[in-house]
Amino acid sequence: MLKREMQKFKKLLLAESEHLLQGIRTIGKDTLEAANAEVAMDLSSFAESGTDTNDRETAMRLASGESQMLRDVSEALDRIDEGTYGKCITCNKEIAKKRLEVFPAAKRCIECESRHEKEMNHR
Repeated sequence: MLKREMQKFKKLLLAESEHLLQGIRTIGKDTLEAANAEVAMDLSSFAESGTDTNDRETAMRLASGESQMLRDVSEALDRIDEGTYGKCITCNKEIAKKRLEVFPAAKRCIECESRHEKEMNHR
């Protein structure tokens, strides 16, 4: 991959990293505010507490997913620094540029990713 292309993908990854961090911060702030509001509630609104807890659990699952995506972005940035970005971590073949344009943090080619997902689904 050309150095110019690597820099383009690095910019995309850095922007995605910032976007994910902002999302995680927002979820954390909203969850904390909701928890503080729940502590302050009276017994008449106790029934709503279950819904609020469910909402917080959903928010935490979203934050966990965004944290995983942030790790994927960080690993892709590491691969850029190492000079291995754009190569499949499984078969070492070039990952299609179109795939990287859609998903810059991709670490596997389409074929290897398909096999990996099938293996993960059968566990």
